[in-house]
Amino acid sequence: MTDNLLNAPERGAIEDFLQRSNVKSEEKTTYERVLGFLSGVVITPGRFMPSDWLQPLLDLNEIVFDDIDDANRFMGALMPLYNRVNAIRIREENLCPFDLRVVAESDSGRKLVTDWAIGLHGALTLRPEIWGAEEHEAWHVPKKLLEEVQATIPFLWALAEPHSIPEIVPDPIHFQRNFLSQGPGWSEDMLRETWDDELIDLFSLFCLGRLKATTDVLQSYARAYDRRPPARPAPAPILGPRNKIGRNDPCPCGSGKKFKKCCGA
Repeated sequence: MTDNLLNAPERGAIEDFLQRSNVKSEEKTTYERVLGFLSGVVITPGRFMPSDWLQPLLDLNEIVFDDIDDANRFMGALMPLYNRVNAIRIREENLCPFDLRVVAESDSGRKLVTDWAIGLHGALTLRPEIWGAEEHEAWHVPKKLLEEVQATIPFLWALAEPHSIPEIVPDPIHFQRNFLSQGPGWSEDMLRETWDDELIDLFSLFCLGRLKATTDVLQSYARAYDRRPPARPAPAPILGPRNKIGRNDPCPCGSGKKFKKCCGA
C-alpha cells in the first residue's frame, strides 16, 4: 500500500536533515515535499539520473551538509526511499499516498498534501520537454491521453503555486458554474467575474480533491511516453519506373542494410 510511504523507515532520518535546514521555522519544508519530489522523479520517463535531480531536490528543501559524511548519511536514507517509491511505480499503483477525504478536513492535513504536490510539481518542471510536450513531440502517445495530461498539469501547478491561479485559469466563471454551483445554497447572483482570495482557496481545495486522479493521469502518460520507439519511422519512397533501386543501394525501409540484404532479399 502507498500509505506505507508516509511511515517509511527512512522518514526520521530525512526529517532530521530537514529540521537543520536554513529555512525559517514557520516555513520549514516537510518529508511529504521530499516524497512528492521523488514521486515526480520516478514517474518521469527516460533516463532521469540522480545527477540531474539531486541538487534541485536539495535546493527546493534548503538542505545543506556539514561534510561528506553528512551527505553520505542523507543519501543513505534518501535512496532506499527512492527505491520504495519506484517499486510502487513499477507495480502501477497510484503514487499519491493520502486519503484525500480525510486530510482535506484539517488545515494541517491539507498543508501536507499541498507540500507533496509542491514536491511533485518541482520534479516535473525539470523535464518540460516531456511534461509540456506538444503533439508533434509526443507523437507516439495517444492523442486523447496527451490532451488529458495537458489539461491535468494546470491542476498540479495551481496546488503548487496558488497565487498563479488567475494566470492558469484567467476566467473563473467556468469553475463556478460547473463545480461550485453543484453545492447547496448556490445561486447565480453569487457568481464572481474575477478571482478573489476566497475563490482561489476554493479552487485550490478542488485541485487537492482530485489529486489522485491527477496523479493517475500523469502515471498513465508516463507509461505511454516510455514506450516511445527509437525514432519516428520515415515514409518509404514511392518507387516508379524511373526510380529503381540497385541491389547494393541502401534499402528504402530505413534499416541501414543494403537492398539485397533486406527487402530485396
